[in-house]
Amino acid sequence: MFQRSPPSPCCQEFRPVGPPHRGAHPGNTSATDFMATIAEVLTISASKGYPWGTRIVDTDKGYRTTPQPFSNEGLVARKKPFVTGRASRFLRLSGLTGRVSSSYTGQRIKELFLDSDRADRSRSKTHLRNAERIVETLGELKGAVMKVGQYMSIQTDLLPKEFADVLATLQKSAPPVEYDLISSVITSEFGKAPEALFAHFDPEPHASASIGQVHRARLSNGTEVVVKVQYPEVDKNIEGDLSNLKTILSTGSIMGYRKSDLEGVFAEIRDRLYEELDYDLEMENLKEFRRIFSRDKRVRIPRVFPPYCSHKVLTLEYLPGDPLEALWEPPYTQEDRDRFGEWLFDLFAHQILRLGLLHADPHPGNFAFQKEGPLILYDFGCLKRIPPYIQEACRDLARCGLEGNYEQIDAALLRLGSRDPRKEAPDSEFYRRYLEVLREPFRPGVSYDFGESKIHERMVELAPLGVSKMFHFKPSRETVFIGRTIGGHYGNMLHIGAKACWRDLLEPYLT
Repeated sequence: MFQRSPPSPCCQEFRPVGPPHRGAHPGNTSATDFMATIAEVLTISASKGYPWGTRIVDTDKGYRTTPQPFSNEGLVARKKPFVTGRASRFLRLSGLTGRVSSSYTGQRIKELFLDSDRADRSRSKTHLRNAERIVETLGELKGAVMKVGQYMSIQTDLLPKEFADVLATLQKSAPPVEYDLISSVITSEFGKAPEALFAHFDPEPHASASIGQVHRARLSNGTEVVVKVQYPEVDKNIEGDLSNLKTILSTGSIMGYRKSDLEGVFAEIRDRLYEELDYDLEMENLKEFRRIFSRDKRVRIPRVFPPYCSHKVLTLEYLPGDPLEALWEPPYTQEDRDRFGEWLFDLFAHQILRLGLLHADPHPGNFAFQKEGPLILYDFGCLKRIPPYIQEACRDLARCGLEGNYEQIDAALLRLGSRDPRKEAPDSEFYRRYLEVLREPFRPGVSYDFGESKIHERMVELAPLGVSKMFHFKPSRETVFIGRTIGGHYGNMLHIGAKACWRDLLEPYLT
């Protein structure tokens, strides 16, 4: 069974730590219902932070998990061959679609001969099998298709929530690849094997991700570093993976928008993917962020070592810190959680509304904490440069939302490209009901506890209202990664459990 490696200070993957969800959704056999149950099953593992491959067992009392103890030894044991050819990757993905589809066809036939209770039990087992198929296949393929799955897992405006929840399990570490493959990439880039380039290079992976793998190393002067190595031919598979994924997501109308409305979104994802694969660009991003935040004592960003960097290899200062879930263990206190929550909120409000340069990868693994130290920020492959007119529209949207100015909210959404001008504006009651939920953390003079937040649950309750006006809106290329970042950090704030008067922190950025 694959085991997750220790948290990496450069390329960590998301490990959700939220509240568990139990059981499955009873009901009809629609595609959304199937995916909802799969999401529930997978969330049991994801929310408890179990490693990739943790088996979920269906029992009379619900689902239980059988996690394995953490070890690097298990990490190596589950290494998988890396699938690179477009045809091979498409066959794997289309095969997955076929197996899941035929499984549910067989399940519907079986239910004709079962009473209600037995049908529910049988359906739950079918969902469980298919959940494992989805996660295993996309995780093993890695590359662009896994990265896009991660991107879209929190794009709730593009996918049904249930389907997005399934994709969210891809945020965990992927099975690593063989060391020979990593060594060959470094040798090709530098003309030297890792053992000759570095004073020490650990052949065991420190972390594995969708497009690369991280190893600990030491420079000749004794500096401890982490080396991020890109998997071979990932860049050659971007177009094929995007095309294949679009085909699969179109099956059964999973994505409910017009194909023409989605082209801009996929173009934005394609641009960010190519940027994430350019480690030369990530090195420059790191330098830029270090310069911008050089005087901000709340944030620490790793140094980069250019002589040991290339288009496919990135060598960074080893900056260890505690992961997000450690904030709930001693020596951390509520005061520490409040402080880190305020820093995180202010840091990203500043980036979106003032700086116009956004660290757009909100995985909890990209942040680490120190009891008496700063917030450590990792992974600068995915940045979004926000045009001034989008910043202005974001400020207007937030300000009008706080004021309850529904007409101007609609105007701001049109400027952001999120409202379809071909459709009439939703009535004020539509906006009022959503704002009633979204404004809750920003009540004047009130300290709001994100640890007690139920906003995500209340938004699910509003889903029927959202579906009724779905085609009044459309996905916006310019806000895909802004939305991803805000949604991801809502989850981070939820798990940090920070308390503060968030209205006081936000208002200075709205003028």
